[in-house]
Amino acid sequence: MKREKRVWIALFLVLTLMLILSGCSGLPKTAKLNISIDPNPVPCSSEDGKWYLTMTISESNGVGVTLSSLRLDDYNQEEQLFDTTILYEEDIIDWFESNYIPAFSTLQTDVKYSGTAKYSIITVEGIDDNDNPAEATGRIDFLPQ
Repeated sequence: MKREKRVWIALFLVLTLMLILSGCSGLPKTAKLNISIDPNPVPCSSEDGKWYLTMTISESNGVGVTLSSLRLDDYNQEEQLFDTTILYEEDIIDWFESNYIPAFSTLQTDVKYSGTAKYSIITVEGIDDNDNPAEATGRIDFLPQ
């Protein structure tokens, strides 16, 4: 009886292990991008009337990403879109010194903003190392002067 019980336990463990490992060979992962702003909301500098912030784009799912565009949509005090800036690969490289984010890594840049926006919506897009589209959206809130 003990030998029979051991066989069933061993068989159960082998089948469980096979089931777990078979999930590892499924579809390729897709990159997960995140955007963070520090500080947020952004205070206005009393010295020059501009807003200074650090923008970080990170990948958190273990797949590298090549960024293709970064879009900034500025909204006024009435929360209406009034300006759009789009950065493409060369501009992204100018801002971040690269447009590639390795798996579990970040790109970071310091930004000086001068304008009249109440807030901006940031959308970043790219293609990951498995040829899947990747996108993230974030928001920057600007404190009044």
